[in-house]
Amino acid sequence: MIAENRVKKNLRSILRKAMPRCLRPDALISLDPDTGFWGMLRRHRVVLILGGIFLLALWLRLWGLGYDLPCIYHPDEPKYIAISQAIFKTGDLNPHFFNYPSLFFYLNALAYVPFYLVGKVAGIFHSVQDLLPPFSQAMGVTKAQMPAVVWLGRLLTLLFGMGTVLLAYLAGKKIANRTNVGILAALMVAISPDHVTHSRLVTPDAFVAFFAFAALLFSIHLFQDGKTWTYVAAGLCVGFTASCKYNGALVVLPLLFAHVLRCGRSAFKQPKLYLALLLSLVGFLATTPYALLDAGKFLNDLAFEASHYTLGHSGMEGNSFLWYLGHMAKTGGGLYLIGLLGVIAGFFRHPRENSFLTIFPLVYFAFISNFAVRNDRTFLPMAAFLFVSAAWLIVDYIQGNHKKGLPDMNASKILGNILIVIGLCFGIAFYQSFTSAQTLAGPNARETARVWIDKNLPPGSRIAIESYSPYIDPERFDVQGFGRMIENGPRWYIERGFQYLVFSEGMYGRYLKDPQRYYREKSLYFRFFSEFQQVRAFNGPGGEIRIYRDAEWRLR
Repeated sequence: MIAENRVKKNLRSILRKAMPRCLRPDALISLDPDTGFWGMLRRHRVVLILGGIFLLALWLRLWGLGYDLPCIYHPDEPKYIAISQAIFKTGDLNPHFFNYPSLFFYLNALAYVPFYLVGKVAGIFHSVQDLLPPFSQAMGVTKAQMPAVVWLGRLLTLLFGMGTVLLAYLAGKKIANRTNVGILAALMVAISPDHVTHSRLVTPDAFVAFFAFAALLFSIHLFQDGKTWTYVAAGLCVGFTASCKYNGALVVLPLLFAHVLRCGRSAFKQPKLYLALLLSLVGFLATTPYALLDAGKFLNDLAFEASHYTLGHSGMEGNSFLWYLGHMAKTGGGLYLIGLLGVIAGFFRHPRENSFLTIFPLVYFAFISNFAVRNDRTFLPMAAFLFVSAAWLIVDYIQGNHKKGLPDMNASKILGNILIVIGLCFGIAFYQSFTSAQTLAGPNARETARVWIDKNLPPGSRIAIESYSPYIDPERFDVQGFGRMIENGPRWYIERGFQYLVFSEGMYGRYLKDPQRYYREKSLYFRFFSEFQQVRAFNGPGGEIRIYRDAEWRLR
């Protein structure tokens, strides 16, 4: 017994010495804020808070990351995955596609290097040809032959989305010289519904947001320090942003404003400015080299994309200025509104810093508002800039009132109400991102329709589908995809033996929502709906799916 007690005593002594001082029982119960466990929390509170924000951002983005797999219901992901795979598999650095520049594709192709090497060591891959591209039946109707490559691309996007959260902290802290501004800006990016959504997709939008914000961060360093490396870094990041999406080239404006504000009248005599501009061009051409090497194709695709945004895209047309204002009001839980107030207040509180912080979102907003086509992904690059303005305004307001001491009860009550409103804005933004992820993880109309078709339609049935329909097993059914079902008349499908027609609200809905603009298209769809017999309709997330059949095919 004595020996046993001695062993227990020695063991407790060893554990006590091995345990960090801050986690020892006496430190945990100590009320002294400067020592022990609580002192550690106080000293490292910024790291702990940031860690919590990053975990929150990661959770929101990981949740629903594989929401549609093995199907792919996003219209653009399959094409981008196929281009990146082709670059890796063939070694041909020419993407042969310049609607978007090339950096996004190169980064995705580069991600295949460790992915393939690990697979080869594990015996999964024997050659690069074992990497299978997605198989598409129509736009937005795709099956991932190898879901792991979709996960790979989405995880890469997620990393750049997480990187923007970090950049928001660094930029906010640097420009305001206040850690709290950086923390609030990072939190806003972490819970932003727009940013969360586009951090899950194999598209260039999260990459644009990352490099645009990196360009801002280095422009802040340029303004405050003026060292050569800041010009080099800012210039390269401008080039990289433009090399993800052409409209990202406007992020050169913060660089120019930061330099002019720093150097004054002699700004355009400074060689560092021209070094930064040269490196912007170098950064773009180094990562989109076939803008020169395949100039004809590059110019044709660039002209097509410009025409597309200028002339319009069905379902994405209208008054872009009002649409973007409405988008800001509907998403972000009011955080965008606080950002706009921050932009206005910044011109009075800190005009020099505010000028190069807000010049990009102001000019960019005016630029995209002139196009006929509008969508949330085009808006995304300016979001984080507004969040820094919002965070700066909130911290200025709270600290300003704290210094005044708020002796007046009414003033204290007003401050309390404003803080409640701000808290609600954060809560609503988080709730929107949370419910969006929850919806993705749950059942949707397209998947429900896909399962029903597989179980209930006779094998071998001849089925026509349009864009954004459910994926239909081509080994079980005779399937043919069309961009729009109204590309041909009802009699055309009957004469060619199509027994079932599958319609998607993702396609026909855009015409029914605007019947004045699309009277002809609406009439053609209603002709189908009246001449064919409806079998089933599925409603839910992803839009309505309607299945029709030729009522007379059994008689022929």
